[in-house]
Amino acid sequence: MAMSRAPSVRLIVWRLLCRGVPAFLLLWAGIAKAMDRQEAILAVGSYDVMPRNMVEAVATLLPWAEIGVGVLLVLGLFTRFAGIATAALAALFIAGMGQAKARGLAIDCGCFGGGGPGQGVSWLDIARDVPVLLAGLYLAARPRGPLQLDNYFESEGDHGERVGSEAGHETAAATAGEG
Repeated sequence: MAMSRAPSVRLIVWRLLCRGVPAFLLLWAGIAKAMDRQEAILAVGSYDVMPRNMVEAVATLLPWAEIGVGVLLVLGLFTRFAGIATAALAALFIAGMGQAKARGLAIDCGCFGGGGPGQGVSWLDIARDVPVLLAGLYLAARPRGPLQLDNYFESEGDHGERVGSEAGHETAAATAGEG
């Protein structure tokens, strides 16, 4: 019978960093954009990759998606989904900034508010999102960890499978003992 070990301090710190750093960045970016919708529209439109009516929709919804994912990461709730969403957002941001850099667009990245004309997207802007992408992928692959609300909720499928298989073994053992 294997003994259950408490998670190491290093694992706890690693997991908190993988959730905390992207959560902080997403909340900061989302709140900054939500506070000034016109600046968000200007920032999204500056990338020049979608029609104007889509720009307004994306600029309106994006901050709330960032805030929502950030809150899920802070709470450690729906961690696999939050990891996938974090990785998807980071990949989208990397692709958007990469195409702006490749096209030589003189725009501000607009990541934390602002946007529009600027000195251009820097390699640092792009590089900043790579660890966020990797953290999201890690959380998507390994959603279970210490200090998160997910630990207090067990899916019906997990519980039912365990109970069903344990009940099956108990029933088989009882039947074998009767014979």
